[in-house]
Amino acid sequence: MENNDSANLKEFDLGYGYTFRQGSELNAIFKKGKPNKTLNTNIINVYNRIFDFRPKAKSIAMKKDKAVIDFIVESVNYKDHDLKDFFINVGYNDYEFSKKSKSYRVEIPYDSISIPGRIAGVYLCYRDEDGFMFRKKFELVPSFTKRLRNKYLDMTNSYNKYEHHDLYYSKLIEHENHSIYLYESWNGFISLAFREMNVTDDPKEAKKIESSFKKYMKDKKDGKTVPSVLLYEKFCGKYEESAKYVYERLIDDGCENVFFILKRDSDYWDDVPEKYRSNIIEKYSPKHYYEYFNAKAFIATETINHVIDLTTYNALTRRRQYWKDYYYIFLQHGVMFAYSIKGRGDFEKGKGFDKNAYVVVSSETEANHFIEDGNFDREDLIKCGLPKFDHPIQYEDADKILIMPTSRNFEYSTIRDDTLNSTYYNFSKKLIESVPEDLKDKIVFIPHPLVNAIFGKTDLEEYMPEEYSYDELLRNTKLLITDYSSISYDAFYRGCNVIFAWMEKEMCLNNIGIELKLNDDNAFADIAYDYDKLAELISKNYNGTHSEENTRKYNDIVEFHDGKNTERFIEYLYNTNIFPQKAAERDIKDAVVTGIEDHGYTGKPIGNPKIKLSYNGVKLIKDLDFKVKNSNNIDIGTATCKIEGMGIYKGSKTVNYEIKKNIKNAKYKIKKGHLILLYDGEELTEGEDYTYEWNDYPDIALIKIVVEGKGDFSGKKTILRDTLAKK
Repeated sequence: MENNDSANLKEFDLGYGYTFRQGSELNAIFKKGKPNKTLNTNIINVYNRIFDFRPKAKSIAMKKDKAVIDFIVESVNYKDHDLKDFFINVGYNDYEFSKKSKSYRVEIPYDSISIPGRIAGVYLCYRDEDGFMFRKKFELVPSFTKRLRNKYLDMTNSYNKYEHHDLYYSKLIEHENHSIYLYESWNGFISLAFREMNVTDDPKEAKKIESSFKKYMKDKKDGKTVPSVLLYEKFCGKYEESAKYVYERLIDDGCENVFFILKRDSDYWDDVPEKYRSNIIEKYSPKHYYEYFNAKAFIATETINHVIDLTTYNALTRRRQYWKDYYYIFLQHGVMFAYSIKGRGDFEKGKGFDKNAYVVVSSETEANHFIEDGNFDREDLIKCGLPKFDHPIQYEDADKILIMPTSRNFEYSTIRDDTLNSTYYNFSKKLIESVPEDLKDKIVFIPHPLVNAIFGKTDLEEYMPEEYSYDELLRNTKLLITDYSSISYDAFYRGCNVIFAWMEKEMCLNNIGIELKLNDDNAFADIAYDYDKLAELISKNYNGTHSEENTRKYNDIVEFHDGKNTERFIEYLYNTNIFPQKAAERDIKDAVVTGIEDHGYTGKPIGNPKIKLSYNGVKLIKDLDFKVKNSNNIDIGTATCKIEGMGIYKGSKTVNYEIKKNIKNAKYKIKKGHLILLYDGEELTEGEDYTYEWNDYPDIALIKIVVEGKGDFSGKKTILRDTLAKK
């Protein structure tokens, strides 16, 4: 219930002694009238800061037509709470659950499943009348007996919530050409997979993977392995983009144990030049699986999932991805300055990308996108341009109008089950209808690969080629029409004109929950906000050329136009441990160290997991390029961090940091609008012992003070004060 004690104050009674104040800059939770937590303005799961419920599955049964989960809900503070208003959420659907004697049961009919992409978490949820929620992922009870056992592997990676932890996989169900199963993620939570069937779903394929892994482990034990470098493109089905050009250059340079993974039935298989065929490995072959485990580096235009299968059901292949004992270089499928990567876990550092990853970018503008929206460091980014842009071709007689809308995963189920009523179909149809009649025979329509087969059964099929490669399409394209596909950068680079069709942009972005980096100010092409305007722009652009203004905007995002992107990238590679035979040895003492910070005393050993090293602009990776040993890192005083080089990096380097009195342990009082801190009864000196930032949030009647230690003190302390409280 809203409270108007202050002119702009919005206060909601959450019950249980808690209230919630919602503001324009900051939100806050109050417990029994005292400030308890501050939250970001976009948070809706307010009750997660109140309820301590932990849903845990006791059993999972994959039946003929539904999945059945029996679960308990653990709690310390709300043991006897009535959960009658709670529900289970999976993807876009909510499910009721029933009470059993000592547990609960939820049933998820397979026909009801509707999820964005391929996987969705299983959540226990509550939503009040104001829309505030509790949302918590399911775990497994510790005694869960149906975990997948694997005698070959232990998960000892520090990233995992459970060390030596065997993962759970349910039985895989085949349902209308899709695979459905429940599984345990690496951080211990339950997810549901609903996707098209993978090759590796086949039990026979699983035996092949296991056999290859056994051979790899034996060879490694016997000292017979020579780590390889693997390259691949989308689904290992293409040989036309940046990975191709990097692979051929590496083979030309005589690099050994470099392989390109390609499907045997790929349209590109027979097009690989004879010179490079000996190092092509057929996808799903024993050699493919062996080198997958043996690889020390993956260089690809797609995420590492693409080298096997997306959302693989096989535990061995999934575990390999999380060993992190390899370098991963993301060449990019296309310039990533369209969708913001913020909130897209697959492309954020610390989520889809870890410390062992590098990303190729084409400009400082694109680099800043990764830094600001994806939490990357500048050293994670290789600014050299996309190697595939060194080989752009547009035929002189190019005359096609290529129409390529981006994916709409939020309505995948509708596209699959009721295609003609999907927004994706109707948007595509209207784009085609907007093309003038005298140019209709020039149309080539390419829907997103995830729905290509579905659209091949509609009336739009007449505009869809049976077989194609993106490179060949763009060679023949004169005009590209898209909403915001990254292929627009490739097309523009070749000389194609581009039109952005933004009639449904806001609807799509709202459903996807992300923002678009391209806007009216930086878009390098004409923009259509309605179909009449689109028809007009098609006539204008079909015979036009790039304007000076659009060229300027494009060059801000794609800086390199000299045909030397591959050369710059290879030069970077030859200065790393990936190709030590090409790199000169260097002394680790000359590396630049960041991330070593003073710490407040905790009474426990303090490590430096955020330590970062670079050498002449090349990022070094912990446990691949260097090791770290900490000593004297418990008591107040000087701690030592010893860095030892690996591979081409020789020698060692010692860096010290201080363990100081912790400012968190200081007591405070506010006198006449001024903060005073006391430590062991003695008043501290502002500017000498600490600094602080005072923030007023009048719309929620709150003061937030952030204190940071200085001098003999370290650490941070946050103080919250209610300005409406009686003084």
